[in-house]
Amino acid sequence: MEEVTIAVPGLWADHHVVTVLGLLRNEPGVASVTASALEKNVRLSYDPETTGPEQIAARLNEGGYATGAAGDDEAPPTDKPAWNTAGVRITTTDPADLAMSGDHRKY
Repeated sequence: MEEVTIAVPGLWADHHVVTVLGLLRNEPGVASVTASALEKNVRLSYDPETTGPEQIAARLNEGGYATGAAGDDEAPPTDKPAWNTAGVRITTTDPADLAMSGDHRKY
């Protein structure tokens, strides 16, 4: 088995990590895979006789996650999540929740 770390700049949140793990877990030759949104990379151990970094990177690219080094000025994608275009989000606290709060609720 060999190990490789592949940079995936599009890993911005846990749901991206879950998607990437799903893309690679059942890939032939992949023994184990971990992904990190914090480090923006995928680490895996693979059988070099079955697959390699090029095939794994191609699978990520097919799944919508480009591989390669992240730029200093990169930001979360603006064309995917609705929260990026939703504007200011304002919430109010339910008065019943305020009535139930207090020292007795501290753990």
